[in-house]
Amino acid sequence: MSKPLSAGIVRRLDDALSRGEEFILALTHGLIAGLIVLTVFFRYVLNDPLTWTEEVIVTIFAWMLFIGFSSGFRERMHIRIDALLLVLPMRGRAILGVFAVVATTATLLGLVWFGTQQALIMMETETPMLRISAAWAVAALPVSAVFALVHIVRHAVCNGFGQALWPADIAAATEGGH
Repeated sequence: MSKPLSAGIVRRLDDALSRGEEFILALTHGLIAGLIVLTVFFRYVLNDPLTWTEEVIVTIFAWMLFIGFSSGFRERMHIRIDALLLVLPMRGRAILGVFAVVATTATLLGLVWFGTQQALIMMETETPMLRISAAWAVAALPVSAVFALVHIVRHAVCNGFGQALWPADIAAATEGGH
């Protein structure tokens, strides 16, 4: 009884996180596009360049990039080599899948630790134009790594550890072959 309850909680948390990621990605795309148009207008039409927009765009782009990175785990869209997965029997795929989840989780935990350390170091450093903490841009790394971990946990709970990182189309295509 506790497994469906925990799976339901993980699913709801991941779904909410995914909606938040989609909102952030749409917002950051729009903000960057708007700021670029504004920057070009001020520089070439009004002959009065906005000096602060580059810092804002770079910070927003960092968040967009890293939130997209975590969203890739939700959709299982990251680069992978499927050839070995397609020829292995189910047990071999499961073992390889567990290894992939362990290695990916260790890497993401390392990114959380490293990114947090860097954000703490950059906390007192101010950006040149806006005079805000440089940690704002650096914090995108550990935050997105935590988001990615949540996505992996959801896939592991709902699909099993052995298939947590494999997309459904590959799992379905290989089920009948072995």
